[in-house]
Amino acid sequence: MMKKLLILTVILLAGLAGNCSCDEYKCPAPYDLTSETSRFFSGVTGQNFLAEKIAGKLIKKAVQKNLTSGDVSADLKSYSVRDLKAGRFKSIEIKGKNLVGQGIYVSSMEAKTLCDFNYIVENKKGDLTVKEDMPMSVKLVITESDVDKTMASSGYQSMIDEINKSWGGEIFRIDSTKVKFQNGKMYFQLKYSLPFARKTAEIVSVSSLSVVNGKIALSDTKLLDGNRNLSKLLSLLNYINPLDFSAKILENKDANFKLKNVKTLDGRVEVDGVIIVLKDKD
Repeated sequence: MMKKLLILTVILLAGLAGNCSCDEYKCPAPYDLTSETSRFFSGVTGQNFLAEKIAGKLIKKAVQKNLTSGDVSADLKSYSVRDLKAGRFKSIEIKGKNLVGQGIYVSSMEAKTLCDFNYIVENKKGDLTVKEDMPMSVKLVITESDVDKTMASSGYQSMIDEINKSWGGEIFRIDSTKVKFQNGKMYFQLKYSLPFARKTAEIVSVSSLSVVNGKIALSDTKLLDGNRNLSKLLSLLNYINPLDFSAKILENKDANFKLKNVKTLDGRVEVDGVIIVLKDKD
């Protein structure tokens, strides 16, 4: 069962789901557990400890299999060997460094379950049934280098290409983008070409970052060159916001996610929220 169960952990890296009201969630009281005697002997004999270590390695392998690169560690706590085999466990905690998946770069990630009882079962066909919603806290650290690499990826470049194509070069063409995090702000450099102009020009905006409607949004945006019309550029800057693009690493139809905080520090940003792996309907 564990090999199948671990696929759910890949939701964290598979690529923010629809916004949910994740501020309030209910943790179920444990049920269907083996007897206290069975759990006691499973612990004192060391069988449970060994099973947890094996499960942790399986989680690590399952996550890394869905990454281009990155270092992952995983820790699972169970009630007993029998409960673990049946899909009942206390917690999962996953940590990752230097992760790359679907062209998105993240320096570090931490995710852990928020309830002390989690229950997922496997039927004879090998299909999974999530018996209870499984809320998890998630924290990402994204550096300037991560964002620049993400913007150079095919996914982000495809978005830029679509914008350039829709404009047909009549207004201006986006040539490159770059970010810098400093003094609690994000500096966003956009180089562009004008029709019939020999040299490229650039726009540098400075913004605070905030969470608006579940997305990472630019706020209090100013242009370092105040001669341009900000109102005409603001929608474009928000649309190609690379941090909102990077946050989409958590999107998945089988989970709901609520982005809660974004903190800008020198050289990096920290993003945290709650993701809920959804209970299957009966």
